[in-house]
Amino acid sequence: MRLWSISLRSVRIRAVSSSLTALAILIATALYAAIMLMADQTRQRYEGSICGFGSVVGPKDASQLEIVLNTIFHVGHAPGLFRMQVYDDLRTGRIGNRRAKLRYAIPQARGDSFSPFGFPVIGTTDAMFTAFARGEVKLAFADGGGWQFGDTELAQLAQELAARETAVRQETATLPPPPQLRPEWRQAVVGSRVARALSMDLGAEIVPVHGKPGEFGSHEHPEAACKVVGILAPTNSPIDNSIFVPLGVHFLVEGHGKGAWLPETPPGKSPNDVLEVKPGDLALSAVIVDPLDHFGANILRRELSTRPDAQATWPADVVPKFLQQIGSIADVLAVIAWLVLFVAAVSIAVAIYNTMNERRREIAIMRSLGATRTQISAIILGEAALLSFLGAVLGVLACHLAAWALRGVVEELTGVWLDWHAFAVRELYLVGGVTVLGAVAGLLPAIKGSFTQVADNLAPNS
Repeated sequence: MRLWSISLRSVRIRAVSSSLTALAILIATALYAAIMLMADQTRQRYEGSICGFGSVVGPKDASQLEIVLNTIFHVGHAPGLFRMQVYDDLRTGRIGNRRAKLRYAIPQARGDSFSPFGFPVIGTTDAMFTAFARGEVKLAFADGGGWQFGDTELAQLAQELAARETAVRQETATLPPPPQLRPEWRQAVVGSRVARALSMDLGAEIVPVHGKPGEFGSHEHPEAACKVVGILAPTNSPIDNSIFVPLGVHFLVEGHGKGAWLPETPPGKSPNDVLEVKPGDLALSAVIVDPLDHFGANILRRELSTRPDAQATWPADVVPKFLQQIGSIADVLAVIAWLVLFVAAVSIAVAIYNTMNERRREIAIMRSLGATRTQISAIILGEAALLSFLGAVLGVLACHLAAWALRGVVEELTGVWLDWHAFAVRELYLVGGVTVLGAVAGLLPAIKGSFTQVADNLAPNS
């Protein structure tokens, strides 16, 4: 009989203790594999999500991390506002005294959300569907298509809003009529997860909520209800959690216009003291920019660094620094998982060591039949390695099974959609390492078993 089959027989005979020992290894291995799976896929998610966001322009007084996390990953509230004149300059490429070549500049206005999931409702232009590209690929639609609201409509709306706001501030007797929310603007494009989570089809209605549902002061805007005209194909990025509406909807929502103006203000004055506002004084939350080349990026970086009303952030610089913090947390959790593995390995040593007294006669019989000390040690080490191997394999499988079962919950809590069938080569090394660790843990019982005295333990009652 081969040595490994004897080890397997020993495991079967002690099924209960073997199962409990393997369970400890399973839990520890599954914990470690889950930590690595989450860390890897979180890193991939964040690094992959910045594709297309060459730069994000945001308010001057906000931190770059806040701007990037809110604009790209929908984390937290918009950190501030800045004048639409910045977007007009970016759109024409005239930044300061120099001209930069940009693939696109896409404005965003935030502040509303929809559904208990808090999906952000983002006011923007149709350049999000006609110009924005992840790599060289533009956003694709799984169903329907995009709406139309471009720079021409935005400029006209800004003129009308500025004329009326100026008349209000100057207390003109006859006010210009307020701009109307056109029926063709009451349209929305939703990301794939929005449609999936809300079982949403074309024609569904979206009523923006100021703030987030359930928060103090949040309220619906029924006057801004939009019909879904397009559902985006999955991108495995925060775009899947987004709802895009025309900027005209955002600016014409009741209550948005009161705080939507940021006129140039003389020292010692407040924005409300300015009696004449310009179209460029409308407030935006961010502008997505993609420089055509590194010369454009350098111009953008240099000119906006000295501009008082906005700053350029670079997700390719900000996100890796952020991920280093996540990586540090993952490293700490990995150390904890290895400590759990060590404790499980000790449990193997204790479990097998405690069986040595029961197995003295069995070992003595094998010795009398010609088994050497080395073979006895190999059988016991094989038993420890086999328990560790089975526990490790089942632990990796349990990790991916849990990822499959909990992927919806994890996405809701973290925004990361777990690819449960993404097995990594690292997991093979994990199984091998745990197996070796278990074998090492079996050294002490193996040494004790190999020195069992034959003559003293052959008797049935010994």
